[in-house]
Amino acid sequence: MATVVRVRGSAYRSPGARMLITDDGKWVGSISGGCLEGDALRKARKVMSEGKAMTVTYDTIEESNQHLGIGLCFNGIIDVLIEPIDHASLDNPVSIFAEFIKTDKPLAAATVFSGTDTAEKLILN
Repeated sequence: MATVVRVRGSAYRSPGARMLITDDGKWVGSISGGCLEGDALRKARKVMSEGKAMTVTYDTIEESNQHLGIGLCFNGIIDVLIEPIDHASLDNPVSIFAEFIKTDKPLAAATVFSGTDTAEKLILN
């Protein structure tokens, strides 16, 4: 799962925007206006194979953004957390959201997106 976690400057999507990527390369949702999804898909394959989350920073302000192989049409810095989903774990994001939907109580989830605890979650009720 790829999640926009921070935006500085201009971007198509705000923090919280998500894209669910399957192991066969299909995805649902988006993290940009179509500009970042291809690279996020490549990074997601690495996350899936290694089972370790990563945060990717896309700096679309610099002229050097041509390494993404696309013409970007916004001018900002976007941080995207890409995390694996282990269906056997009840701590995976999909299971957590499924539990949230079942309750009418106020809940909040915080996710670490940098450092050694990347993708660790804190649930507040």
